[in-house]
Amino acid sequence: KEGIIVDVRAGERYRGEVEEPRPGMRLGHMPGARNVPFTDLLNPNNPLQFKSKDELLEVFKQAGAADIVSTPLPVIASCGSGATACALVAALELCGRDRSGTHVYDGSWSEWGAEQDTPIVKGAREKESSE
Repeated sequence: KEGIIVDVRAGERYRGEVEEPRPGMRLGHMPGARNVPFTDLLNPNNPLQFKSKDELLEVFKQAGAADIVSTPLPVIASCGSGATACALVAALELCGRDRSGTHVYDGSWSEWGAEQDTPIVKGAREKESSE
């Protein structure tokens, strides 16, 4: 295992249940990617602010991604185009993660989902035995 991919798109897009905003894009997510929608990171009373550290840690836990704050593995943030993935990078830093181990896949789904030879998965992510 070389890293942990975290997809911050809405759950419906991650699972391939709704069409992508970009025409012709395949539906689903990268194999092994975890889903933490970026909107779950934001304060519902003021979406210009993140939730508190304790609330963010709970969001990660509920998403099956509690380990992304402390893992020594690289964390790769992905979204539709690379923009909202930056919210995960900032939220992880607020939780104490060293940002040097967190990266944005700037091509994100607009690149991965457009390639016909990249593997994709539809539906919820299956938990791995090491989690």
